[in-house]
Amino acid sequence: MLHMRTLIRAGEHTAPGLEQMRVDDEERRSILVEERADFANTVPLEEALIVNDSSQRRSLVMSILNDNPSRYIDVLSQARLNEDVEVVHYAATAMAQISAKEDLALQRCRNDYLQHRNSETMLERYCDALERYVNSGIAQGYALQLQKQRYAEVLQERLRKHDDYYVACRLAQMQIDLGLFDDAAHTIDGAMERWPDQGDVWLMRLRLDAARNDGDALRQTVQQIESKHIYLGGQGRRTLRFWTGAKEAERA
Repeated sequence: MLHMRTLIRAGEHTAPGLEQMRVDDEERRSILVEERADFANTVPLEEALIVNDSSQRRSLVMSILNDNPSRYIDVLSQARLNEDVEVVHYAATAMAQISAKEDLALQRCRNDYLQHRNSETMLERYCDALERYVNSGIAQGYALQLQKQRYAEVLQERLRKHDDYYVACRLAQMQIDLGLFDDAAHTIDGAMERWPDQGDVWLMRLRLDAARNDGDALRQTVQQIESKHIYLGGQGRRTLRFWTGAKEAERA
């Protein structure tokens, strides 16, 4: 992190890795997790996984999973790596059940959307369902990539119908996640033309610069944010401070 911030301030032309920009992406995902109303309920399962007595650990895990396993997706993913074979089996079974249920629900949403292509309600419902799915941690590998591609396509349709910077940012983020950097740049350029003072759009530009390992572009984006006095929220200011190394990044 220190090395990359030094590159930005020093004006060098290469930026090895930019691995730490992934921290910003992780923060975004962690916010999604923390906003879930049931976040506090994952604590008992986490504690159950570290109980020394194997029979007690299994009993605790089973009692929690019998309640509502879909509330513990994040910890279930961890539980699949537990040293206890039985716990791993319980977790894998629960995840498979959750995945099957969510896959079916998403497919129903998709069918409704395809059968009513002119319905704004169906479009929004399918889009929201895809967002929840790709951020849930349920899908992996090809299945996740497929739904991300579909999510990007639906977001493009929503953006064509509704000029909304929030939708544009969601689309750009998904294009970045998919490695479609040129598409993301096009989306962000269009958003900047329509909403030149919107902080979220500028933060998305930062993410794209980092994903491209382009230290010069990232440094230039930071300078533009500062010179234009772009207003950023709390999370945005923390992101900016990370890249500038400044103690404060006040906004007008």
